[in-house]
Amino acid sequence: MVRWGIVGLGDIAARAVAPAIQAHEGSDLVAICRRNPELLDQYARQFEVSNAYTSYDDMLEAGGLDAVYVATPVNLHGPQTLAALERGLHVLVEKPMAMDAAEAERMVETADAAGLRLGIAFYHRFYPINVRVREVVESGELGELIALHANTSGPFTMTPDDPKYWRVDHAQSGGGPLMDLGSHRLDIFYSLAGKAARVAAFSDQRVIPGDVEDTTSVIVQYESGVQATISALWSINPARGDYEVWCTDGHINVPFARGEEFTIERPDRSETFTLPEHELHDLPLIADFVQGVNGGTPVLTGEGGLEVQRVIDAAYTSAAESRVVAL
Repeated sequence: MVRWGIVGLGDIAARAVAPAIQAHEGSDLVAICRRNPELLDQYARQFEVSNAYTSYDDMLEAGGLDAVYVATPVNLHGPQTLAALERGLHVLVEKPMAMDAAEAERMVETADAAGLRLGIAFYHRFYPINVRVREVVESGELGELIALHANTSGPFTMTPDDPKYWRVDHAQSGGGPLMDLGSHRLDIFYSLAGKAARVAAFSDQRVIPGDVEDTTSVIVQYESGVQATISALWSINPARGDYEVWCTDGHINVPFARGEEFTIERPDRSETFTLPEHELHDLPLIADFVQGVNGGTPVLTGEGGLEVQRVIDAAYTSAAESRVVAL
């Protein structure tokens, strides 16, 4: 049984992560942490957790944990992950995993040196449609993978009183929609195309407040030869969450990466497939991580998160310096 603590238990973690941990037969949610004492008490009663802390250090010092889920703003991911690893705890950290690739690399190296599991919460990877798309590509039935394209965009509607407003503060978020939304799609592309070789990007702030970008276009060339384009925007309405896979003998269109439907177009026919999503979409994420903790081979790893972070860093450098960045 993996005994979990959650730091940064807020809206998303309360709606998705905590219920998934409690539903997983090999997990037990034993401690939670957040700074607001009133909300902390509310969640402690909601999830029937008796160990509730306003201090992360106090939660770690109390012991009784095997793993920590880090769900705080991005600038805290690295320090809080390292603090847990140094106490011998496995860590599953929200995406993006760190403020930059250098910090992400320290996290991976620390976990590896300690023989501990580090996972990144790219839960989109486990939606049945995305699993099936990857299987189709890997099978070779559509020929060789050539190109990928994604829209990962929507309007930024948060107001300054929203607890998630830190996303427009670069010191806390590390960046805008490329970090927040694009990281998910870059992880799916990593699973399909492998490691990136070169990155080029344009990035602007058009409509939102704060000091992060809201409009980013990225081109990635992978070591495998696959080319990809990604639009990551907080400057449009309505939202877009689709992606496309182009092969020598077919095309896959996924209208919504967190949906239930995709279409395969071949030269002679078109087929649409429907695969219902999981009732608790984070349950496969928790199961994958626990499998790794118990000695199995997980789908999501710190190394994969680091590869995504390297592409993001390269995109920001490319946009700032108007050049193609080699990895």
